Amino acid sequence: MKKIKKNLNVIIKVIITIFYNMLTLVRNKKTAKQLLLYTDSRGTEINSYVKQNNPFYSYLKLFDDYKADYQFCKHKFTSILDFIEYLEKTKLDYDLLILQCGIVDFAPRPLSSYNEMLSMKSDFLDEKGWLHYFEKRTDFLCEYEEEKTLQFMSLDFLENEIIPILSKIENLIYVGINPVLNDWDGNYWRKRPTCINKQLHHDNALKGNVKFSIDLSNWSEVDIKKYSVDNVHYNMLGLEYIGKKILSVVNSNEQFRSKQ
Repeated sequence: MKKIKKNLNVIIKVIITIFYNMLTLVRNKKTAKQLLLYTDSRGTEINSYVKQNNPFYSYLKLFDDYKADYQFCKHKFTSILDFIEYLEKTKLDYDLLILQCGIVDFAPRPLSSYNEMLSMKSDFLDEKGWLHYFEKRTDFLCEYEEEKTLQFMSLDFLENEIIPILSKIENLIYVGINPVLNDWDGNYWRKRPTCINKQLHHDNALKGNVKFSIDLSNWSEVDIKKYSVDNVHYNMLGLEYIGKKILSVVNSNEQFRSKQ
C-alpha cells in the first residue's frame, strides 16, 4: 500500500509540474525574466500529499512577470548546501534567486539525526574542503528525547564559509526563520527541542550579511499561530505574507525592476 501511495504521489507531481510549466509558458511568453525558488518543506502548504511541493500551493502565483524554476524540498534534509551545489552544477543565470532554506541547518537536532544528515552531505562537504567543520563536534545544546542536540552548521562554519558565498549573490533574497513557541505545537505530533530558538542567532547572522532578506524573527505569538500550522510550516495566509514581502523587495529595488 505504501508503494502504491508513493507511486501515485509521483504521478500526481509529474502531472502538476507539466501543467504548471505549460501555464507558465503561456502566461509569461513575453518575459525574459527568470527566477529560481529554492526551498525546504516550508515553501508550500503541507497538509495533504496534493499540496506538498505543489507550486499552486506556494507564493509563486504572485510572480507573474517571471518564468519560475522551483526546487521544492528535493532532499530529506534540504539545506543551504544543496542550494549552493545546485547553483554550481546547473550554472543557470537567474534574474531573481529566492532562498527559503536554513531551518534544517540552524535548528538543534538530535545527534542521531545530525549523523544521518552528515552522511548524506559528506561527499559535497569533502569536495568543498568543509568536512573538518563537522567532525568531532562538542558544541552540544539541550537534550531532546534523551539525545544530545547540536545545530548542523556551527556559527563559525556559517560565517567563514557560507556567508561569503551567499553575500556575493547580488540578486538573492533570503527568507528568514520565525520564532518557535514552546507552549504551542499546532498540528505537529510532538514537542520540539526547548532550545530550538537558538536557530535565530544563525538566521540573524545570515540576514545581516546578504543584500536582501525577509525578516520573520519579530513575529508575535499571534502571528505565528495565524500564519503557521505548527510553528515551522505555513498555511496559505503565511505563504502569501512571505510572497508579498518578497515582491515588495523586488518592486522597490532597481536591479530587479530594470530586468527586461
